[in-house]
Amino acid sequence: MTIGKPWAIAILVVLFVSVAANLVIAGFAVSRFSGPPRHPDLIERIVAIGIRAFPPAIRSGIQLRSDERREELRVLIDSVEDSRMRMVDAMRANPFDAAALEAAFADMRVRVTELQQAGQEIVGEAVAAAPADARAQIRLGRGPFP
Repeated sequence: MTIGKPWAIAILVVLFVSVAANLVIAGFAVSRFSGPPRHPDLIERIVAIGIRAFPPAIRSGIQLRSDERREELRVLIDSVEDSRMRMVDAMRANPFDAAALEAAFADMRVRVTELQQAGQEIVGEAVAAAPADARAQIRLGRGPFP
């Protein structure tokens, strides 16, 4: 028995689509277990969000200084996360203790300010080291970042 030309073309198209789908699925499965991690480190994500408004020359300086102070930033971020958990625990406490929640809020403000200060020092050092033409390219971004 022979297959007519229209049926042969349809079967070849279906086989091609099937092979392509299988290769896509196989590529996805392999990528899950090899290559770079799917999500960058928390510090890298925070820095990437904060430096979008800066020109490349200043961005590289910020990234370099962030890498140099990685351990310090990690400790500061961990302290913010710990403080946040204490704040949530105070909110969930039964019986509710308003003084404990206020203390948790105060601690959270201190920890966030410390992290902010470290980030601003890094940005300040990178901007101070940048040439005037790079500084002139800094644009006003959206949100709390330049």
